[in-house]
Amino acid sequence: MRSAVKKIVCSDRIIALKLKAEPVNILIMQVYMPTSEYEDVEVENLYDTIVKILEEDGKGDTNNIIRGDWNNVVGDEPYWNIVGPHGLGRRNHWGQMLIDFCERNGLIVTNTCFKKPKRRLYTWKASGDWSRHQFDYILMKHRLRNSVKDEQKLPGADIVSDNNLLVAKVRIRLKKILRFKGADLDGIWRSYMRKDKVCRIL
Repeated sequence: MRSAVKKIVCSDRIIALKLKAEPVNILIMQVYMPTSEYEDVEVENLYDTIVKILEEDGKGDTNNIIRGDWNNVVGDEPYWNIVGPHGLGRRNHWGQMLIDFCERNGLIVTNTCFKKPKRRLYTWKASGDWSRHQFDYILMKHRLRNSVKDEQKLPGADIVSDNNLLVAKVRIRLKKILRFKGADLDGIWRSYMRKDKVCRIL
């Protein structure tokens, strides 16, 4: 990928890729938050790591896209300009932690802003289908929210996971870089991007 300028691998829970684009650069981050048996301090430490990445590589006009399995519920109740009216479930403690993180960093939970049938909102299903929740979210800077054109889950995706793949359509333009020296980036994301077209962020 000629537009890639930096790969960031923090742990088995956080990876990121920085892309050269127009009118602003893009930082795409993938996050896997701990499940409910972990303590708050471990979740807070991961939020601190995300902030450090944003401060180093996502500052200024960079378009930050943070997606992943957050293992929390922000719910269907709107919260200022951070959570829209189209979430799922009742907000829990860790969901409020995510909202507080977004508020501190000027981010919005984008997939709560698109009206979908409830059966299209859940992203996780328990074994035996006795429980369904919306645990996966895509965060972006509030001032760049209009670049997100749509979001939907892909329940039929060929992946080994109890989570459904969440896809965002974002309007961007990538810029080619003449030279890039670094590790092989294959396998981090499968992205289908065309200049001046709507792109899919998986």
